[in-house]
Amino acid sequence: MPGLFKRGLIFCTFFVACAAAALLLAGLGTKYWIQASAKRAKNPLESDGRIHFGLFEGRKELNVAYGWRTYDIDIISTMKFEPEFLNYWFWIGTVAALCSGLLFSLLSAVFAVINTVKTMHRCLTGLSGLILWNFLTCLSSVCGIGLFIAQYYTTIQYNVLTREDRANEWTSEGMAEFSYSFWFVVGAACAAFVNIIVVVISTSETETETIIPVLEEKTNGAIMLY
Repeated sequence: MPGLFKRGLIFCTFFVACAAAALLLAGLGTKYWIQASAKRAKNPLESDGRIHFGLFEGRKELNVAYGWRTYDIDIISTMKFEPEFLNYWFWIGTVAALCSGLLFSLLSAVFAVINTVKTMHRCLTGLSGLILWNFLTCLSSVCGIGLFIAQYYTTIQYNVLTREDRANEWTSEGMAEFSYSFWFVVGAACAAFVNIIVVVISTSETETETIIPVLEEKTNGAIMLY
């Protein structure tokens, strides 16, 4: 029964790893890392703006009392022609961290299934490997989170608008906040951390089962000698 319980715990990490991978994939693909409002300095009471974007695409809607006008945002193109829009190195670091986390979470899911079926003794494929892959998933996610927070405090909180919009006296300073795509990655990091705890618990149980028979054997040997 303890062995069955341990395999059940390991199999549970498969679902959690899949959830972490799904969250990271959603973080990469969705367009709501940032949501912001905008106002026109010339007529703030008669103007309104809504902007949201992810790591690759977004959308802005601006209204100057004549109705809403919608524009798509191409993040890569905007950074290319307006380098001040986002810090390129923070952006590429965030994308790389999330892609790495996605790869590590998929590896942890695969090896969770393998270790449920049979006991692996090699470092990278066994239970210690599961801890490693989940740790790397968590670390990559945290790095992505940290880099995007740095992006927010150095560029995004001051501006999410293009040069043309700023030339027309639009501003978004102090009106931007993190949205659900960002929190997807936070959830992925938490999921990977939960997996680490589960694998450690299952490993400690295995070690306990191994130690008890050894102690019993030594005790029986001492009795026989006596």
